[in-house]
Amino acid sequence: MRSISVGLLLFGLSATCVASDAVYEGTWLTTNRKLDGTLTCVVTNLGGNRWHGHFYGTWEGVSFSYDVEFSGPPHQLHGTAKIDGAHYDWTGTMTQDSLQGQFGGDRYMGRFNLKQTRRTASHRGREQ
Repeated sequence: MRSISVGLLLFGLSATCVASDAVYEGTWLTTNRKLDGTLTCVVTNLGGNRWHGHFYGTWEGVSFSYDVEFSGPPHQLHGTAKIDGAHYDWTGTMTQDSLQGQFGGDRYMGRFNLKQTRRTASHRGREQ
């Protein structure tokens, strides 16, 4: 059930200090089964239209945390992820103000709408 939470999301890597990360917060919802919740994503620009996203939150009292790499220019992001054994594809857009995406996969379909709340020192390289 945790997989739902971020179904799309998408994202087993590590995080190290770089310049700054954008922090986005908001909600995600599934369209094929009611499994909505709150979500935070810390996005790190890896350069060359490559990105790292750390998605986390709590769904029905259970914490979840997923790391995902994705690519593309900010107006045309795309990525894939395997979360709790299920495969997901997603697309989205990112601006200084928001990160929005749609996802679909083996278990769930849905979308997320996050607003940028702050910038922080990057933590790329941290173990999960």
